[in-house]
Amino acid sequence: MSADYFPLVKGSVREYAAEDASGSGTFTVEVLEVSTGGGKTKAKCRRTVRWNGESEKTEDFEVVRDAKAVRSDTGVEFKLPAAVGTKWIESPNEYSIDSLDAAIETPAGRFANCLRVAYLIAGGDGGNGERHYAPGVGLVKVVHQDEGEPFKHELIAYSG
Repeated sequence: MSADYFPLVKGSVREYAAEDASGSGTFTVEVLEVSTGGGKTKAKCRRTVRWNGESEKTEDFEVVRDAKAVRSDTGVEFKLPAAVGTKWIESPNEYSIDSLDAAIETPAGRFANCLRVAYLIAGGDGGNGERHYAPGVGLVKVVHQDEGEPFKHELIAYSG
């Protein structure tokens, strides 16, 4: 059985530090409900954002995992089965799984054997980025380096 780089467990919570050109803040992602059927696992999730000391904003979204991919409200997180060299396009970006053994450090700790998704924005003309997913934990770090709106998210705490 392959590693679970995006666990969907009811009650699990991930907290991230976030920063971009406009400032910084934190956000949490909580898995509220999980259902399985028809070859899919669906999770109802809630994202709560606290930005630059402003009041928090909450939004619900869904994550779906099937035999082909893990998808969230932002698109395909990664294709399944997870394998180095797997590529896909979500215009204008091009994505590829370029490692299953990346090591990454965040305020929540050091994570080994991570799945790393690298991507080019507009074929590389607009910048690039990478996302790291730790087995049994999920998304631990995102670095998005585009010309207009670069940002970084790092896991600071997790449970479940």
